[in-house]
Amino acid sequence: MSIKSPRGIRTDLQTPRTKLLYFIYLAPGSRIKNEPGIKSKVCKALGYKSDGHFHYDWNYLLKSGMLREEHDYFVVTDQGKEEFALHSTASKSNSRIIAIGITLIFFFILVKIGVLPEQAIAVLGVVLVFLGYLSSMISKRNEPELPIRARILLKEMNR
Repeated sequence: MSIKSPRGIRTDLQTPRTKLLYFIYLAPGSRIKNEPGIKSKVCKALGYKSDGHFHYDWNYLLKSGMLREEHDYFVVTDQGKEEFALHSTASKSNSRIIAIGITLIFFFILVKIGVLPEQAIAVLGVVLVFLGYLSSMISKRNEPELPIRARILLKEMNR
């Protein structure tokens, strides 16, 4: 008896259907114009092996409410955008970390050459703690919500 390996999130993110939704999600305004031949162009660009598979995925996204047709556009709905919430949050966090690093280097140089007093480092620390707390509160929205019974069970298991 062979045991199938679990798919995992990384594998699910690489499915053709997810790539199709992500393609439209990345388009300006998370929408593409419904013009003649657009589906064929998208199908080829994403490397679908058959038109049938593409249309199956396309119809799935429409029926599931992740994509809708609106005013001559195909638009990713809020439900569809939620599929990429973790990715978006991680990307934003990475950008923030880079910005913090650049800011720290900039502040260090300004303090070393005497443009800023040393107290500016403390002010920067307070600002960074506040921004970190704010980011933490925002990221809580992306946590899976467990039922109360499941939370109680976790507490019991951790004793």
